[in-house]
Amino acid sequence: MNSPATLINTTLAEVDALPIKPPKVELEYGSTGYNKEQSFVIKGLIPECSFASIYGPSGSFKSFLALDWACHIAAGKDWDGHKVNQGSVLYIAGEGGFGVTQRVRAWELQHQGTSIDNLARLPMPVFPADNDQIKSMLMYCHEIEAKTGHAVKLIIFDTLARCYGGKDENSSQDMGAFIKGCDTIKQLTGATVLVVHHSGKNIENGGRGSSSLPAALDVEYRVKRDGEDQQALILTCSKMKDAEQPEPKAYDLTSVHIRTDSDGDSIDSLCVIPIGRPPSDSDLTLPKGSRITNNHQALVQAVLHRTNTGSPTTKTIIIDDLRKQGLSIKHFGRWLGKLVDDGDLRVENDTILIGK
Repeated sequence: MNSPATLINTTLAEVDALPIKPPKVELEYGSTGYNKEQSFVIKGLIPECSFASIYGPSGSFKSFLALDWACHIAAGKDWDGHKVNQGSVLYIAGEGGFGVTQRVRAWELQHQGTSIDNLARLPMPVFPADNDQIKSMLMYCHEIEAKTGHAVKLIIFDTLARCYGGKDENSSQDMGAFIKGCDTIKQLTGATVLVVHHSGKNIENGGRGSSSLPAALDVEYRVKRDGEDQQALILTCSKMKDAEQPEPKAYDLTSVHIRTDSDGDSIDSLCVIPIGRPPSDSDLTLPKGSRITNNHQALVQAVLHRTNTGSPTTKTIIIDDLRKQGLSIKHFGRWLGKLVDDGDLRVENDTILIGK
């Protein structure tokens, strides 16, 4: 893949005059470059300067996952143990921006007030098949980079249906124009383009519409709920063009209180807990007792993850896992004590175990 471009030294007039076509790529000969390491936005999950997609049915939490990735990249925080290459993110909320603002605030609160000033949101659809709108995208990326000092690493279109411009998703010609537009944006900005997409009637058959899309993707992920009654998703990589596919994992979501409205009602939003576990096929679940906080859930999730992968679960290791998620462990002993008292965890010789 090409090295990411930068727009920071380009004037707005120069951006407006840019040709709407990918820049010329120089020829390479023989095995030159075989020893270059592939660069990632999230190592092992999302390559840099790639074309990626998340697809799944409505209610599968795919947009929550996309936004969680966006927030981690903007904040420069590792995601489920995967190193993140920090940069700015442009999130195109094609289905409206009000709910997105609440989800972003929930993420900030869940991560101990972490600021994500590098995340820019556009509360309207953008149509990549339209050359004038591609120019607008470049202008936005220029503005974001000038304001934040960080190149745009990720551009998210949520969803494909809203950013498709009323065309026929089953038409290879219309889908080809959408793909060409995304490729142009990717080449001119150096950013990874991630499309959030709906699945067809059968999720196993891939995303909705023309098969031209999955054929053009560098990376594709399938998202579905982990059980009908659980606030959890299963993430499965269905395509990883130039790297090893990661194993399927489940991720729980937690409800975060954002504020209290003028009527005294609680306003809450969901947030992904970025600690993977095997999909639910056992009795190991998160605690549901009284006075259980997000910190209690994160602690149990960390123990569950290591237990299911056969890794050590000493106090030191679990504390380190929580720190990597941005949690303050000042009250770790208090959290552990309650979970032990409730029977969710037990401690033997400095090792934390599940249940009694």
